[in-house]
Amino acid sequence: MTITRKTSVAVDLPANFFLFKVASYSGLNISLSAGTIIKANLTTSPDSVAAAASTGTCTQLACLRFDAEANAYTYIDGASYNADKTMTVDVLSADFYAFVRASGSVSVPLPTLYGEARVTSSTSVKTISYAGGELTLVVQTTTDNTITSTKKSSSTTEDPAHKRSIGVFFDIELDTEEKVKKGEIKYKYDSAAIAAVRTVPTTVPSHSSYTCA
Repeated sequence: MTITRKTSVAVDLPANFFLFKVASYSGLNISLSAGTIIKANLTTSPDSVAAAASTGTCTQLACLRFDAEANAYTYIDGASYNADKTMTVDVLSADFYAFVRASGSVSVPLPTLYGEARVTSSTSVKTISYAGGELTLVVQTTTDNTITSTKKSSSTTEDPAHKRSIGVFFDIELDTEEKVKKGEIKYKYDSAAIAAVRTVPTTVPSHSSYTCA
């Protein structure tokens, strides 16, 4: 295993996240000569005096992992900022890990990969963002749980009457099935999807309207 300290990022961080310096670095690149990581965690050096002074009650500190295969960042659940001003993070794979800060006064969307389990809470609302905001979930569960969203291009379910699919589907599942205290789904259309929805088949009267299913 090789660990290289980094002071900058090669790919821009998600919105509302900013690099946080621990000692002389803001990220670590972890590589393996062979094999995969089964289980590991890391503890950083103590952060600088200036960095510590910048953390207040309205600041949350976290760690983002850059997944090279997905070409996207994902938030690491459970990263902790310790009393000695170090941060402890679970190392899930050989990737780049960025130490970041964000406002603690708002629910900052947590970048998440499709197919990845994200921890939910019974005491607070979490905003979970996929693919740069293509899909956003706002959720609070009855108990502490995990939620997983998977994107698909087809479905076995027929389109509702007078409605038409744009070929984008999501399976959203809780690890433990239960009622949610709060649940919202937001989907951001791209221009191609909008054009597809607005195109009316010639076999249907022109005054008919459609929504996506």
